[in-house]
Amino acid sequence: MLNAQSLSPKIDITVKNKLIIFITMVLIVITSGSVLFGKLYYSLFIMILFATAVVFYFPKQIEPKHFLTLMVILAFILFNMLLYRDNVGGYGGLILKILAIFMIINRLDIQQAGKSYQWIIVALALLSLPFYALGVVSPEFVRSTFPTVDVWNGVYRITPFYVYGNWNMSRNQGIFWEPGAFQVFLNLGIFLMLFTNRKLPKWKLILVTGTLLTTMSTSGYMICGLIYFAYLIRSGKRKQMTQLIIPLLLLIPLIYFESQSGVIADKFQDGNQSFDRRSLDTTSNLELMIEKPLVGWGFQNNSVLMERYGIGDSSNSLLTFGYQFGLPLLLIMLIYYYSRLQRAIDSVFQSILIFIALIIVFSTENMIFQPLFVMLMFFDVKASEQKLKSGEQLHGNEVNRLRSPLRGRAIAPEKGI
Repeated sequence: MLNAQSLSPKIDITVKNKLIIFITMVLIVITSGSVLFGKLYYSLFIMILFATAVVFYFPKQIEPKHFLTLMVILAFILFNMLLYRDNVGGYGGLILKILAIFMIINRLDIQQAGKSYQWIIVALALLSLPFYALGVVSPEFVRSTFPTVDVWNGVYRITPFYVYGNWNMSRNQGIFWEPGAFQVFLNLGIFLMLFTNRKLPKWKLILVTGTLLTTMSTSGYMICGLIYFAYLIRSGKRKQMTQLIIPLLLLIPLIYFESQSGVIADKFQDGNQSFDRRSLDTTSNLELMIEKPLVGWGFQNNSVLMERYGIGDSSNSLLTFGYQFGLPLLLIMLIYYYSRLQRAIDSVFQSILIFIALIIVFSTENMIFQPLFVMLMFFDVKASEQKLKSGEQLHGNEVNRLRSPLRGRAIAPEKGI
């Protein structure tokens, strides 16, 4: 039965201006972990991100499923805030961040955003290499030229285009707080280049993968290997087997570099500083979560870590989420993310590989509530899939490229469309 709503054409609310989208993606990236913009001037740039969302992405209409998701997320946060009222500013900043991303994703052209992100990560990789080389070749020059700045329990030597650690400059950390954070953004760029382009951008892949090697990040190498492996086992690509040569060639230096440096193997041995710190983060977070499994200790309650374990924060954002919000909410979040992947990818094996990569990211870096990863909460993959099958064009918050690259087959439009 037809009604007035079904007869009226759907209004395209998508923001299509490429410059606005590019600026938006830059803001999302730099507020997701850059030391200068995402930490030192965190409050200012979160406000700028929110203002950008209001000015350019204020919702003209809202996807009901996304609105329901937003309400559920806010309900959990507000409930936790009512239990622990000593961090109202922290809760307010988190809510502001989520609202900004909700408005943006509701009207964002995802395909164009993906292209913008790839160019941003290429630019960050290019900018990082000369600064990284300078730190390796002449660390004394860096120490004498760039003064140290204390930022959120860390000491950095900050430039607008690169950030050095206080003493160790042998690893490339880009503009982020550590090399392990930089690898997350590089790997996301590699993922998008492999799975969202009709033609592999070979030189971009070589550049970004090469930059990833300079981070010397254990988790980075593991995630990169999972991404390339997921790409290599895709079905329905027999006519494009020559494209597999590039990923295979890029895996060779990754394997060789690991065999010579032992970056991955060494990290799993006792006595390694990174291994010991990750172990402490894991055990401390687990103990706190077991002590208060239902409602947690409250958002950003790092004081309990300092009092009991002598550490200011934790790199394991997955278990940090668990001890701050409780085990039930942690399990709900994991099931939610996996269900999103399962709906986007036909192959169970591929969806498990990508889910493992996501777990590694959340278990080794503080990423869950970074704006770039908050975006994952509002992707509506199923609606996108249905429109692809009917031959409709995708708009707004719909994921345009998750169809054939991840699903491994092309979807033919119906006759006459």
